[in-house]
Amino acid sequence: MPRLYQMLLTILLLGVTAYTGLCLFFFFTQRSFIYFPRQRQNKSTEILKVDTPQTVIECSVHNLQSEHAILYFGGNAEDVSSSLPEYSLELSDVALYMMHYRGYGGSTGKPQEHALREDSLAVYNYIRARHSKILFVGRSLGSSIAIGLAAQVNPAGLILVTPFDSIQNIARKVVPFLPIKLLMKDPYLSIQFAPHIRCPTLVLAASEDEIVPVKNMLRLVNKIPSELTTLRTIPETNHNSISATTLYWSTIRRFLESVCYTP
Repeated sequence: MPRLYQMLLTILLLGVTAYTGLCLFFFFTQRSFIYFPRQRQNKSTEILKVDTPQTVIECSVHNLQSEHAILYFGGNAEDVSSSLPEYSLELSDVALYMMHYRGYGGSTGKPQEHALREDSLAVYNYIRARHSKILFVGRSLGSSIAIGLAAQVNPAGLILVTPFDSIQNIARKVVPFLPIKLLMKDPYLSIQFAPHIRCPTLVLAASEDEIVPVKNMLRLVNKIPSELTTLRTIPETNHNSISATTLYWSTIRRFLESVCYTP
């Protein structure tokens, strides 16, 4: 009996040690699974630099003389300088500010949620006097940055592409056996900002999104005031291919017209 007890105790201790090790591994490496910094591949784009006390933020920009503007926040692995040509072609009537997160493009520093949210506000404050109306566009990870900033400053409009309720909730589905709420450094709780949105909001969802479950997207959408929200699902698209359709761009253009040019 003592031998059996000792064996069971050993197994228990090994299990606890392994589980603790797994938790520590997740805690210290989690940001490497969230952020995938990309350097600026499009060297021909005009660059705007915004100095903050902690860092220098770069934005790839276009058509800055336009009356209205879009401030764009990209996905976690997106080089927004490479996205700029398509946006400038499809949305030629507005100024474009594509923010490179810390560690992305030529922006200095390391990406962390609180830092990216601070940087988004710094860029907005830098450009807000230059244009009559500014809309925010956030894609995937950037949707959380965009909705957080929109709740704070109330832009003319908000476009969320493949958004989620929180990264914390998505992580729970991937590793349900870990205490995610205790371990997450950057939970990106988009859902906490949703009730505070006061501007027209367009949500673009992919019909076959393999990254963000429909349930997580709808949980966010249902918290935004319904009278302000338009949800459009782009058929036969996934998380990454959604912007490769004419419907994606025509829907955005119609929304821009309604926000910027309708009395």
